[in-house]
Amino acid sequence: MRRTGGTTLASLLSTLSEHRGVEHEPFNNERMYGHISQTFAQTSDAVQLRTDLQSCLAERPVIKHCYELMSHAFNAVLFEVSTALGYQHIILDRRSETERILSLELAHLTGAWGGEAAQKIYPAIETGEMALQPINMQRAERQMRLCNTRRQELAQITDDAGIAPFVVYFEDVYSDPVAGRALIERLLAFLGIRPEEHPDYEHLVSDALLRRGQNSARILQAVPDVDMAVKKLEALRRVQTTAFMPS
Repeated sequence: MRRTGGTTLASLLSTLSEHRGVEHEPFNNERMYGHISQTFAQTSDAVQLRTDLQSCLAERPVIKHCYELMSHAFNAVLFEVSTALGYQHIILDRRSETERILSLELAHLTGAWGGEAAQKIYPAIETGEMALQPINMQRAERQMRLCNTRRQELAQITDDAGIAPFVVYFEDVYSDPVAGRALIERLLAFLGIRPEEHPDYEHLVSDALLRRGQNSARILQAVPDVDMAVKKLEALRRVQTTAFMPS
């Protein structure tokens, strides 16, 4: 899902993988395979979708896919086709769903969707030069409910297929560099990637663990009424129980 450190992790894995990487979230509108998802949204033609996915994934490019942005029907066919082609599946999530949603809302409020944009925009917020609007609670709560549904659907898809993806949590990768490095090494073993075959492995991993990310929490208090927003999101989170077991 978005705001889980997926860009950093996917970029690292793409660099280390024998398979070529492609544009992140390639099925989003305006991206390289966006026409495939748009056609399916208009036609609901699963046969055509299967054919289109088999074609664009035939060479098994590394895909970072934010599954909450697509329908359950699209995700089910994508999982089916990619599994048949020999893909390994990784689920990346965040233990604190409230923090994830707040990070998503901050991206909406600031326009900083990546690290480079954050470096340009956040200083103006921290100095008070740029004022932020309150959290859009209707959008935030709707997103939390939708994502809970998408988790349930994905869990059912993997269970029905009898496949156990490698489950990674944001906090387990980025909170502690030592533990994060050990987790990445287990993930690479799952993928059949040998770190010793990459001379720059140590630099790549250190860069991913220590020098990436936006640290959006540092500007959270600049959002009006943020404490009330946190309380409302936490109340909603407590009635949602879906979570993946970490690998």
